[in-house]
Amino acid sequence: MATIENKQANTKTNKAMLLFDDGKIKESLKIFATFRSGFTVEEKRCIEIAAETLSGHNAFYESLGIDTNECLEKAKIAVKRYCKI
Repeated sequence: MATIENKQANTKTNKAMLLFDDGKIKESLKIFATFRSGFTVEEKRCIEIAAETLSGHNAFYESLGIDTNECLEKAKIAVKRYCKI
């Protein structure tokens, strides 16, 4: 896989897509979580929770009864749809 430095990432969208493509899910989701459009409300919520979960805050969301693994999978699906992967 090519690294992000070797590819052109002149926009936030391109950088997030390249990171996702390179398997850097946490970094990618952190960027996608800042997007204001392109995702449904539920997808955006799952992306935000997944980003937080991968940053080590899963216990908080699990204490609220949220299935963090399900959110992570939904977030990946939403990003793949957004990137048309």
